Amino acid sequence: MPRLYVTGGRQRPSSLLTRDEWNAYEKAVLLELDTDSGEVRTVLAYESPAERTPERPSHVFKAASWDGDHLLLCTQTEVLAFDPATGTVVDTLSHPWFNDLHHVARLDGRLHVVSTGLDAVLVLEGSEVGQLHSVTGEDPWLRFDRERDYRRVATTKPHRCHPNYVFQVGEERFATRFEQRDAVPLGGGEPLPRIHDDPIHDGVYVDGVVWFTVVSGHVVALEVATRTLTRFDLDAVGNERGHPLGWCRGLHRHGSTTYLAFSRLRPTKLKQNLSWLRKPLGKAPEPRPARVVAYALEEGRKLQGWDLEQHGISSIFSVLPATPPGP
Repeated sequence: MPRLYVTGGRQRPSSLLTRDEWNAYEKAVLLELDTDSGEVRTVLAYESPAERTPERPSHVFKAASWDGDHLLLCTQTEVLAFDPATGTVVDTLSHPWFNDLHHVARLDGRLHVVSTGLDAVLVLEGSEVGQLHSVTGEDPWLRFDRERDYRRVATTKPHRCHPNYVFQVGEERFATRFEQRDAVPLGGGEPLPRIHDDPIHDGVYVDGVVWFTVVSGHVVALEVATRTLTRFDLDAVGNERGHPLGWCRGLHRHGSTTYLAFSRLRPTKLKQNLSWLRKPLGKAPEPRPARVVAYALEEGRKLQGWDLEQHGISSIFSVLPATPPGP
């Protein structure tokens, strides 16, 4: 079984009942999980500098990716290049249009940054924005001010689409859309089929299949060639009905094993985002801790789980291998 990197945030103790997500986290955290021994170590704990954050910032690592032998991490307002060999941040990048970043990845040789607060994906040319792809299909500057520094804005919610994740299939690049439950091509054109009735987060492409996480506790596999959808209900796989799994977000495929992350459910003022959880929450008022769980989805089996909240992380945004992928 592999070693995994897990990204997320350490919640402020006072935020459990009162604070919103945009000021809930006191540290951005990168953990390493040894799935053989169960050992966990903190690789990096980070806070963005004050000049790149709102007055009351939230420090959290959203979804990460590998870029050669460096790890690309994103906070709410920054992109970091982290060298695991030396344990150091070797570069940081920020831009006034970075607000509530959710994912960063290098596609076609260029950094693609999901600026969820602007409902857009930014394609960088060096440190400048070369392209801005709005996932709403509208001119983003009808809603936003191109001269404003959105790093200093706590939140732009409610979002119309709430893009979360970027991925590439062949020559096409896509962004997942939380509100529309689909993935839209960045160059324009028809979105992929609606993935689920509940909101989706990750879209991870592996060998002709895109694996989507559904935050309510499902995984959907889309076979690209046939556009066939296969849905997996994690409650049924783990025989856990009646006890909410948590916010399902973060996926890594290793052979036939699927590693999934679950975050502790937190309060939110945007109650519509949790409408699919109201009934289960009534049965189990005590949320489960943040954790990573291994499944053999095709066999319908839950294999093993690792509680990570005791190691200083209360929300998880991505799970990926702790070694760079091959060429």
